[in-house]
Amino acid sequence: MKKSKKEIIPTHIGCKHLDYENHYLNCELFESPEGWKWWIRKTVPYEGAPTKVQFCKLKGRINGIFACINPGEMHCFEPQSKDK
Repeated sequence: MKKSKKEIIPTHIGCKHLDYENHYLNCELFESPEGWKWWIRKTVPYEGAPTKVQFCKLKGRINGIFACINPGEMHCFEPQSKDK
C-alpha cells in the first residue's frame, strides 16, 4: 500500500504587497515546505550584502525574509487572501 504525502498547510501567507513575479535579475524564488517564499540573490553588489530578501510592490527590496510574513512586523502589512 502506497503512503500518501502529508499535506502541509501554509501557516504564513505574508503580505499582499510581496512581489513574486519573476522579473528580478539574478534572483531565484525559493518556497519552503510550509508555503512561505523569498528570493535568493545569486549575485550581490558588495561583500556582505543580503542574499535572502523579499521584494515589495510598495517599498522595493526588503533586506530580510521574515519582515512581511506576519502582521505587525511592518506598518504597511496587509494580509493576502487565503485562497492565493
